[in-house]
Amino acid sequence: MTKLIVKHHSPRQTWTLRILLTIAVIVALWAAFAYGEQRAGYDRAAAAAVQDNLTQTQDTNRQLQEQITALQREREVDLASRQQVQKSVEAMQDKLTGLQEELAFYKGIVSPGAGEEGIHAQSLKFSSGGAPRLYHYRLVLVQVRTKEFRISGSVDMKLYGSQDGKPVILNLSDIVTKGTPALHFAFQYFQNLEGDVILPQGFQPGRVEMVINESGKDPVRQNFDWQNVTA
Repeated sequence: MTKLIVKHHSPRQTWTLRILLTIAVIVALWAAFAYGEQRAGYDRAAAAAVQDNLTQTQDTNRQLQEQITALQREREVDLASRQQVQKSVEAMQDKLTGLQEELAFYKGIVSPGAGEEGIHAQSLKFSSGGAPRLYHYRLVLVQVRTKEFRISGSVDMKLYGSQDGKPVILNLSDIVTKGTPALHFAFQYFQNLEGDVILPQGFQPGRVEMVINESGKDPVRQNFDWQNVTA
């Protein structure tokens, strides 16, 4: 005869056993992890401190970069301001020089010095014409007399210098550009005469002689050092 054995099954005990087993596994894994860290010399507090130091260093670096950028911008603005001020000063100096030259010019007309009565070259300037050996000249003639009246005449120019080691004299007609008219004047107080000249290759100018031929008067000769009229 077969015997029937009846066993009672409790679901609550089964779940409790599973939970306890899971907790035991987690505790065992954590213990193994902690033991592994200890064996490897890992210090969690030290690692946290290192991380804090790294974050602080990154913040400091960012602040320094911002300060450097701000200083660079300030330097650029300051440099631009200094350059603008320098340009303004130079422009004012150039203007002052021009006014002083103009004042000296009019003083020479209104209050001539001893031996300056009559017609003469008040000033002569040569400037670069923008091409090799090309010069633009500007001659200012003035008349200073007790009673000034309209006068006329012509001007001749000679350049004294050397070429290939030999002395050379160049007349104005030899060096003027094509189509340049002769220098004639007609004025009562003063007159500007301008033109262009081209110097021969290898010619070294030394001085300029101006010959002013006033109608009915003896020629007036004036000499200018080349370095002075090109300064």
